[in-house]
Amino acid sequence: MKQKFINKEIWLLSTMGAFQRANIYRQQVSETVKSEFKANLHAFINQLIENVYKTNLSEEKHIKMIWSVSEYTKNNFTSVLNKGQLNFGVSQKLLNLYLKYLWCLECIPTPPHFPVDRIIQNKLKVPKLYAWTQIESEKPYLEIIQHAKQVLQNSTYSSLAELELHTFNRS
Repeated sequence: MKQKFINKEIWLLSTMGAFQRANIYRQQVSETVKSEFKANLHAFINQLIENVYKTNLSEEKHIKMIWSVSEYTKNNFTSVLNKGQLNFGVSQKLLNLYLKYLWCLECIPTPPHFPVDRIIQNKLKVPKLYAWTQIESEKPYLEIIQHAKQVLQNSTYSSLAELELHTFNRS
């Protein structure tokens, strides 16, 4: 019961973080439909966690999982979402944020990446900032990740996730 409660809470935080600035819903979509969408998406992502994220996985596989979130929304929720699906940027933020919480709770191994948003881009001094809500492909996302890898090499941290956790301190 405790685990179920915590899982729902971190899902709520993840959706708030990923959706709040992204304007994802079509006009006139009811709160009931939004709740159903989030519940179905939660079930889909939990299935990914169980099937894929219980062991360490490659960056390439992680990118495919981000795309699978976007594709899932495209195949099931076009009438709910403004652009007919969640784009890559919103999908990565949602998945990476949820993975970060699960990792911090020691439910999964260290995730390959971290939630990319404006705050972390600024803190990592990424040369070209991207509006994460507008990222349509993995190319700009991977540019940010590549920059983070360079920062990681000059740090004492052992992973990108750990680097982001220490760098992201909220004010």
